[in-house]
Amino acid sequence: MAWELKEAAEYYKKQGAPSDQNALVGLLREIQEEYGAVPANLLPEAAAYLGTKESFLLAVIRRQPRLRLADTHVLELCAGPNCGKATDLASLAEKLCAGKPGITLRFCGCMRQCGKGPNVKWDGQIHNRMDGETLKKLLDNK
Repeated sequence: MAWELKEAAEYYKKQGAPSDQNALVGLLREIQEEYGAVPANLLPEAAAYLGTKESFLLAVIRRQPRLRLADTHVLELCAGPNCGKATDLASLAEKLCAGKPGITLRFCGCMRQCGKGPNVKWDGQIHNRMDGETLKKLLDNK
């Protein structure tokens, strides 16, 4: 039997989704498992089945590190005690990401690579000794 969004949504709705965030994240993880990432074009349909807004589902996806929208990239900047001092890099990242659809910018805790900082994580891969020029190249090659 093929996987269907309607059946999965009904199951998780019985589990308490969307008001129970654990159930909602369970549905989103199942969708991601089926497609490799959460397809943005499925969000309106999923929201309709759950009786919620698409923007709410997007907000939940953005807050869950293990969830990823299809055709999106995630840039995480280390905000630990050492890397967090690279405020110029953080300002540049905010500026560069603001104009690019499909990129989610997050600030995270220490990546435990302090001697190699500043550190960023691009789609799960850590990049050390990040500077403005390298960051621009990384984002341009998305």
